[in-house]
Amino acid sequence: MGYSFLLLAVIGAVAALFSYVYRFFSIDLYSRIISVLILLSFIIMVLVLLAIIAVFATVKSRRVHSFMLVPVRLGLKLVIPFALFVTDLFKKDKDMIRSLFIDINNLFVQSGKIRKSPDKIMLLLPHCLQNSECSVKITNNISNCKKCGKCTIGAIRELAEEKGVRAIVVTGGTAARNAIAGEKPEMVLSVACERDLAIGISDVSKIPVIGVLNRRPNGPCVNTTVDVELLREKLDSIISQEEGNQTGPGKRSCVEDTL
Repeated sequence: MGYSFLLLAVIGAVAALFSYVYRFFSIDLYSRIISVLILLSFIIMVLVLLAIIAVFATVKSRRVHSFMLVPVRLGLKLVIPFALFVTDLFKKDKDMIRSLFIDINNLFVQSGKIRKSPDKIMLLLPHCLQNSECSVKITNNISNCKKCGKCTIGAIRELAEEKGVRAIVVTGGTAARNAIAGEKPEMVLSVACERDLAIGISDVSKIPVIGVLNRRPNGPCVNTTVDVELLREKLDSIISQEEGNQTGPGKRSCVEDTL
């Protein structure tokens, strides 16, 4: 009831404002307002055009140049969500747009050459990577995995132990957000489907996230798999090898500033 009355109050306030404008504003003032709106429309159109060009240039060149950081970020925040809205409106498959969003986000993050120590990196995994017939509970501790070889969890556990990063298996988006909030990593390498990755990257906007799509030979959410060598490659690209490669205090990269 409170929200309903608030909605009525807002509508009433808008109606009162329009009544005031209609009664006291002159034709000359109307013309000026419309002129300003037209100018703003052209400015917005130019910004969106730059964002679209930056997005496609990024996909084609497979990198984000420093002068393209802002328009690419605008594309991620404005153009991609609009494309998702249109595909949803016409009942089209949104996974292609989501994959594009994830790809551009990865290029955006990797362009900053951000490197972190292993203890600052979280490897976030969906529970569907675990064999559905396995009785071992790994959502609280991946080290419980017996490495039987029936799924990729065992290989990922070995990779995480080798690289010294914390690997966490979660049951969904809420659990993933809680894990990030609890662990407070400075960088996340996440495995999931297009939908979960796109939503997760958008939700965790203040932490650099690199997404890796899982493979679904048995359909969504059951006995999925992932390219472990690709995970190794991604980890190698973000783990600091020596002091000279670290971003360090007071030396934040331009990508982190933009994020």
